[in-house]
Amino acid sequence: MSFDSPRYVLFLGAAVLLHRVCPRRLRWGLLLLLSLFFYACWSPPLTLVIVGVIALTYFCGRMIGRAARPSARKCWVFLAAAGCLGLLVWFKYFEFLARTVTEIAGGNWTPLHILLPVGCSFYTFQALSYVLDVYRGDLPPVRHPGHYALYIAFFPQLVAGPIERAGALLPQLTEAKAADKKQIVLGLRLLLTGFFRKLVIADLSAPAVNRVFAAARPDGSAVLISLALFAFQIYSDFAGYSDIARGSALLLGIRLRRNFDRPYLARSFRAFWRRWHMSLTGWFTDYVYIPLGGSRKGAGRQILATMTVFLLSGLWHGADWTFACWGLLHGLLCSGEILLARNRSREKPPLAYSVFCMGLIFLSWLLFRAESLMQAGTMLRCLFAPWDIQGGLALTGLSMPQALCLGLGLCQLPLLHRVSEGRQVPDTACLYLLACAVIAWFLRAESGNPGAFIYFQF
Repeated sequence: MSFDSPRYVLFLGAAVLLHRVCPRRLRWGLLLLLSLFFYACWSPPLTLVIVGVIALTYFCGRMIGRAARPSARKCWVFLAAAGCLGLLVWFKYFEFLARTVTEIAGGNWTPLHILLPVGCSFYTFQALSYVLDVYRGDLPPVRHPGHYALYIAFFPQLVAGPIERAGALLPQLTEAKAADKKQIVLGLRLLLTGFFRKLVIADLSAPAVNRVFAAARPDGSAVLISLALFAFQIYSDFAGYSDIARGSALLLGIRLRRNFDRPYLARSFRAFWRRWHMSLTGWFTDYVYIPLGGSRKGAGRQILATMTVFLLSGLWHGADWTFACWGLLHGLLCSGEILLARNRSREKPPLAYSVFCMGLIFLSWLLFRAESLMQAGTMLRCLFAPWDIQGGLALTGLSMPQALCLGLGLCQLPLLHRVSEGRQVPDTACLYLLACAVIAWFLRAESGNPGAFIYFQF
């Protein structure tokens, strides 16, 4: 049940209506049933995986609260971490690791085609953060198993985040308040901006990007266009999902954290990561970067922690060397800024440096989108080879009306930000965004392109 499907719109409408008429003491149970039904629509058998994660981490959290000895508490944390990360290794990384070892040994690996449970990377991290917070004493163990299950399975943020902390989300779920008028208005606005980002920008960009990356040796101009389009495609796709998730939750009286803050306006590489996928960045900062020493134990330890975080972040996105290299590249860029910051005053970086940063960030998306390191290398060589601009434009397959519609959609990014922030805008602007999203949805339905969200595969 994808967020941009009519089925989800009907499901959300029914959920909001039932939530408002349901007695307050029973709302958590209603939301839990709806959330499990929502997840089962993807794959009923794999619902057992998320139920297993809920049961394991709930039990470990309770045992950590009861344990008197530090060694016993550590054992329960280790069990929870081993269970959550073990699931990720099996479903997401086993084939990659086995294929790599087999190829190094000179053999041929036969794929097992292990099906990755949708949202597994997100809900395992959310469950693990709860256990770690209980272990560190930042949070008391949750006594009510139903409340905890709802915290993990809450359907708006279940499939692709944002990764919520128990201290922020659990109290809202247990209070079970209905949405007030202000929340309803902002929730509808977020739904509107999310659908616009996804349908108008991301889905219009996708066909051109796919054509270029499917070509054996694309022209350099086509590679450049496809990288620019993919940068806005992945941003609009994921930020669109996050807006829909936040909007859906607000209609139920629940406030989720913001996941994006205009990342392409960042003035540096580190500032970009403070604005991009903020919930994941915060997770790695709290549970990996700071425990490794962070910025408290010298430049060497800080760079080691930074490189570790970005390597893990790259592999979190996908089990392939392209994602590992993408993460390491960003780690090197941020480490370079750390060294530079120690030798110069804390002043705002010049505009030229900001443009340079965004140029490298756009170029780094080549590793993220490529199917292999070989393809990434081929496209990089094509980018610096002589161009045939006319042939490159033809390869993208963008007609003049499509290019104009896409350009017009990109011009609405400032408006989308104002609408999603709840700022005052004319009603005609919201009607315009709604009309564009509806037209784009009908055009996509006619073309037969499902337009799946990119981060569903992670």
